[in-house]
Amino acid sequence: MNDQTAARDIGAANLRFARALVGELHAAGVATAVVCPGSRSTPLALAIAEHSELSHSVHIDERSAAFYALGYAKAAGRPVVLLCTSGTAGAGFLPAVAEAHHARVPLVVLTADRPPELRSWGAAQTMEQRSLYAGFTRWFEEAPCPSERDSEVSYAMALGRRAVCEATGPAPGPVHLNLPFREPLAPASYDPQLPARQGPVAPFIHELSAVQDASDSLSSELCAVARGVLVFGPDSWDAALGDAVAGLANSLGWPVLADPASGLRAGAASGEGVIHGADLFLRDAAVAGVLRPDLVVRFGGQPTSAAITGWMGRHASADVWLVDPANGFRDPQHRATRLFRTSPRQFCALAAGQAARPSEVTQAWRTQWRHADRVARAAASAALDVEARFLTPHLARALWAGLPDGAALFAGNSMAIREIDAFGGPRAARLRVLANRGVNGIDGQVSAALGAAAATRRPTVLWCGDLAFLHDVSGLLAGCLQHADLTIVVSNDDGGGIFEYLAIAKAVPRPLFERVFAVPHGVDLCEVARGFGWHAVRAASTEAFVAALSRALEGGRHVVEVPVNRAANTEFHQALYDAVRAGLQREPVA
Repeated sequence: MNDQTAARDIGAANLRFARALVGELHAAGVATAVVCPGSRSTPLALAIAEHSELSHSVHIDERSAAFYALGYAKAAGRPVVLLCTSGTAGAGFLPAVAEAHHARVPLVVLTADRPPELRSWGAAQTMEQRSLYAGFTRWFEEAPCPSERDSEVSYAMALGRRAVCEATGPAPGPVHLNLPFREPLAPASYDPQLPARQGPVAPFIHELSAVQDASDSLSSELCAVARGVLVFGPDSWDAALGDAVAGLANSLGWPVLADPASGLRAGAASGEGVIHGADLFLRDAAVAGVLRPDLVVRFGGQPTSAAITGWMGRHASADVWLVDPANGFRDPQHRATRLFRTSPRQFCALAAGQAARPSEVTQAWRTQWRHADRVARAAASAALDVEARFLTPHLARALWAGLPDGAALFAGNSMAIREIDAFGGPRAARLRVLANRGVNGIDGQVSAALGAAAATRRPTVLWCGDLAFLHDVSGLLAGCLQHADLTIVVSNDDGGGIFEYLAIAKAVPRPLFERVFAVPHGVDLCEVARGFGWHAVRAASTEAFVAALSRALEGGRHVVEVPVNRAANTEFHQALYDAVRAGLQREPVA
């Protein structure tokens, strides 16, 4: 690609981004746009000017423009877009932004900016704009330069929807989007384009009261979808959620994909609608392609399973609804077409309605999921049975089956939560699964499990890796000081086993990988635990582990170390996934 072609691509990307953003701002309910002339804001000004359904006005003074926008939004009761170029232009908006903040007036402020590599290097018309309205906005985001992304349109649309939602929330106010653009700012040849979305648009935000008023129509709308899926990610505990989910899943005939930390994978909650082997069979591209949804209704955070996340991303034509009582916007794929501000249990109860018997198409859809689930789990179980070594999939299966009714399992990040997701099958006995899936770090796992054990007062087990265990050695001391009742299961593969599944493991020389990524430590974990007054044993087989776990659950502070050969563990995972794929080929999903 020559320089001229690359330059044309940058200008086209800028305009595509601007058109998508402006179009979605209008679709989400923006009343008008107030534009201040400038160079860096060229893509946005063009997108506003060519949008025939979005009225706009042009003002030469930023301070006056901002107060004009404030008055318009206040009188109209709808958000107004306010646009300026880079440099001091945005500073002129500050008095009106401050007033909008305190008066709760919805404004969407767009400040164009120079790209990051020009800031703090003496470039003309460049200053720090990201903190211009600090303390006065409901939400702020800086977008990447459009030319840096292949999916600038989907991100721009999500940005527009969220900006309006944040500006018009329970406490309306200003939102600030700082938007850097690289040159050339627009294509060499400009061709005006009509907005892609015209006419009435369904509202993006649905409040609880609106859902209650329209519960019958919501139920009817969902029943009209033949190929729907309910996806539950990690979320706060709700003991009554399972019944509501089962009711909705049964009335719709849809499968349920439930993260281990959703509370739906064990006990009465894990009814026949819950699919337990999705992480196994959605790795198969053919199966993931056959199971194409029309609608995905998402609850909670992003699922732990990369296979489920990849499956959702693969089918970009499917609608995605988010159910969240807060403005969480837990939508890293930028796919959501609706947001329901209500609790998952309330949504399920309202959406179930008086649904009729699922259609034949929907029944066949659910049968496909159940078939894939049965085949994948049977193939995985057979592969586990013939493998003589005690590896982390065996540990996951033994732990999932061996914990008593009503126990709590704190699943550590990296491999532990993923192994539970893949190999935790149907379980009639209750089990509460907790995990730190907010930022997904390995720090503080021991201490967090101690707190959970103290709160639940139930038999509690933490399963973590060796690095997570060593990362929170001070938690062992805290356990002694707090007289904790906790069992820690540590799968010790002498390093960062999860890195073995990344491309870098094969891309660099092995010595470099071991030193920089795997970081083998050679520490005797049992001796560390005993040094802090914990009982500690090693278990290298299923029988030894089951016996050690049984003794530990009688009470007290215990560490059960499971030594794992990292290379063998990595190799077995691949063999296991190959076995699942072979099983699905023998019994394909029709």
